[in-house]
Amino acid sequence: MKKSIILLALFALTMGTAKAQWFDFAYSRNNASIGLNLGVVGYHLGQGQIDKTYAGLGIGVNLTLSGVYLDFIYQSPEHRWNSKVSPVVYHDHTALTINLGYKVPVTHWLFITPMIGYSNETTGLTDCSTINVDYERRSIYHDYKRQTINNHFNYGVGLSLKLFNYIEIGGVCTSHAVFGSIALSSNNKGK
Repeated sequence: MKKSIILLALFALTMGTAKAQWFDFAYSRNNASIGLNLGVVGYHLGQGQIDKTYAGLGIGVNLTLSGVYLDFIYQSPEHRWNSKVSPVVYHDHTALTINLGYKVPVTHWLFITPMIGYSNETTGLTDCSTINVDYERRSIYHDYKRQTINNHFNYGVGLSLKLFNYIEIGGVCTSHAVFGSIALSSNNKGK
């Protein structure tokens, strides 16, 4: 108990001597960033359990303008980009989340982002006997036919650190996704 009180006092003294201005919204209003997300999307939190039936690796983007935060992360069907052509039909799924929030500045380098959004998972069939060509990726892909879609309200929180002048790193945990992000940020410190 004494150790935690001492650590808390040292942290407060450190922040006080660093002349940090807590909850100065000028840092948030004057900041802009764009970044990449990578993590798990498609699980369900509910009734004290985690349902990972549709969970998988997703990739996405995030954007912040004047403190308003927007992100997107998507998981593609597992067999859609398979380069093998065969008569096999796979039962696949997709998942995505879209969140909107506001970056609340704790200090000029630490932001907490409460957010709400939309999430869904689809189930369907990937037909590996079909061939489509994506010229930009220089690869083939197979048809994915959606059979069901599950829509959800999504909510959560994000934490981001601006440790370097133009780089922000962060993490987001919501009811349907957990992912990390790295973003290119403006250097305006609100002054």
